[in-house]
Amino acid sequence: MNKKNIIGTFSLNSCPNITEIISKNLDYIIIDREHGSHSFESVNILNKIIKPNCLSLIRVSHLNKIEIQRCLDLNPDGILIPQISSYADAKFAVSCSYFNPQGKRGLSPYTAAFDYNPNKSDDKKNKINKKIFIGLLIEGSKGMASLDKICNDFSKDISLIYFGLYDFTSSLNLKPDWKNPKVKKAVKKIVNICSKKKIKVGSIARNKKEIRFLKKIGINFICYQNDTGIIHEAFSQIKTK
Repeated sequence: MNKKNIIGTFSLNSCPNITEIISKNLDYIIIDREHGSHSFESVNILNKIIKPNCLSLIRVSHLNKIEIQRCLDLNPDGILIPQISSYADAKFAVSCSYFNPQGKRGLSPYTAAFDYNPNKSDDKKNKINKKIFIGLLIEGSKGMASLDKICNDFSKDISLIYFGLYDFTSSLNLKPDWKNPKVKKAVKKIVNICSKKKIKVGSIARNKKEIRFLKKIGINFICYQNDTGIIHEAFSQIKTK
């Protein structure tokens, strides 16, 4: 997706109807295996429901080769890998995400990613390696300290650097406030590093004002809350005092 700014959300619940509605209206949806209640069966169902105009992404439950492989075998547009707290974590995540020669991802031609058949497996493998969307969720002060080297060495392999506002500000011993000058300064550094390598930068917006603010400071992969938060917000406004 080549749009300058894209807006989506995380999916924590497994309702197909809600997933379909989101995918009709947003640029991406991340089926959340880390914080959501998704089984592989529900992820498989929801992944097939997401509309073509919407990026279908899966946040894997943890930094693990088999977990990454199983999620990718469902044939999403890409994955978001959490728990990247060092350069070594990023290197491992990239290796697990790509087939040889770029990585060490395991291959079964009888999965959705290969259209359930072994015909032209090498061509399919190369095509997948070229189009897959890989996002890394950088966590902790050590992860942030490694960001420059991660972006420099893996700029051709990753599409997104995502950081959580709460974890990020906690690593700086600050409150989760986008407008704090220290937070803004630190974010500008992240944006500068990523933009040089043409890697998207993602984080969360909790309201419409924050969407505008994140665009202004250069965050171009904006996650508006998550589906449960959006639903709660909508229903809480119905009953007024």
